[in-house]
Amino acid sequence: MAKIDYEKTPKTFPDQVQLLKSRGLIIQDEVKAARVLEMISYNRLSSFWYPLLKNPKEDEIFKEGSNFETIFRIYKFDSELRSITFKAIEQIEIAFRTQLIYHLSHKYNSGFWYQEFEAFSSYPKYINLLNKISNSIQTSRQEFIIKYSKRYNQHMPPAWKSFEIITFRSLQTIYKNLKSAKDKKSISSRFGLNHQVFESWMDTLVYIRNICAHHTRLWNIILTISPTWLKSPKNKWVSRWENEQKNYNTNDKILKIYACLCLTTYLLDHINPYHKFRTELSSLINEYQDSVDIAHMGFPENWKSEDLWNLT
Repeated sequence: MAKIDYEKTPKTFPDQVQLLKSRGLIIQDEVKAARVLEMISYNRLSSFWYPLLKNPKEDEIFKEGSNFETIFRIYKFDSELRSITFKAIEQIEIAFRTQLIYHLSHKYNSGFWYQEFEAFSSYPKYINLLNKISNSIQTSRQEFIIKYSKRYNQHMPPAWKSFEIITFRSLQTIYKNLKSAKDKKSISSRFGLNHQVFESWMDTLVYIRNICAHHTRLWNIILTISPTWLKSPKNKWVSRWENEQKNYNTNDKILKIYACLCLTTYLLDHINPYHKFRTELSSLINEYQDSVDIAHMGFPENWKSEDLWNLT
């Protein structure tokens, strides 16, 4: 397909409302719609009305009965879904950080173990880690880092301090670069998983965490970093999470956000048996059931009957 020049010009918010109406979208309150577009933007909202477009989608004509209020409710659902998911992943990230620090610091009887290459399998990744931590220390305004730098000779603080200022992705890179499979297993077992499944799940959570942090759409996304299926669960689990469809380019199963919500709940059950993610998610779905089709998120019809989601 030959490329063409982009020639669309900016439109005022009222003009954007009229454009949507001309494409078949029902808008009862044009003033409210203009205010919504003013605060959220046409482009951001467009990813939420995509399922409401007729085929071919490129024509951007809405299906009969499509309503602006429905789109706005889907947007609000997505915002709240990102909020509770981000909070849940935060608990997992903190627990992961704690276990990584604890296990390796005790193994080497030192908080400076991460400065020794013998713990790692890849030298370039090891050097990259040290550079990232060094840069973070130099730019950090955290009180505990400033206090450490004023008092101690070593430039790099021990792991229980320095790992508090590095990202989830950096923590995952450290875990994946550990030389000893035994070390990986000791950490992953705390979460009820073998180390290979755990590594895959952390990759997915880093990806989803960044989506949440950057306020990108979470509802109905296809996971571009897919988690490995858990074959031998040690706690409540689901019978399936995959769609029947496959990516014909990679032959991988197409996974939606439901898969991530399942693994997040499983991990939280091991970290904090009193967590509220399961009930928060169920309540959110109930609140927006008139507007949001959770099948687009990969939820099976009988999802509430799965052991993992049993609220009793």
